[in-house]
Amino acid sequence: MSTSTTTPAKHEWLVILPDREGMLQKRLEARPEHLTGVKPQAEAGALLFGGAFFDDPPAHGGIPQIKGTVLLAYAESKEKVLEGLRQDAYTKTGVWDWDKVQIYAFKTALRRELVGGI
Repeated sequence: MSTSTTTPAKHEWLVILPDREGMLQKRLEARPEHLTGVKPQAEAGALLFGGAFFDDPPAHGGIPQIKGTVLLAYAESKEKVLEGLRQDAYTKTGVWDWDKVQIYAFKTALRRELVGGI
C-alpha cells in the first residue's frame, strides 16, 4: 500500500500593512532588521514583491513620509502569511497597525521586473 503526499497549493496574497501614527522614526530604525528578515523569504519565493506606500511620492533627498507596507506573499493560506508577518521587525517594534491590516486573495495578471529597485 503506497501513501501519496501532496503539498497544499500556494496562492498569492495581497497584504496591506498600515503603520501606526507617529512610527516613522521607529520604522527607519527597524528597517535594516526588517530587510535582513525579508530577504530569505523573497529568495525562497514566499514574498514576490514588497515596499512602502505614501500619500505622495517622496521629495528628492527628503525623508519619505511612509504610510505603511504593501506586499505580495505566496503561501498556502492567509494564516501562513500572518505567521510570517508576526516574525517581522516591524511587528516586533510596533510599527504596523494590526487593527488595520488587510489581506486579500490575489491573482497576478501582469508582472514586470523593476529596474533600479533597492
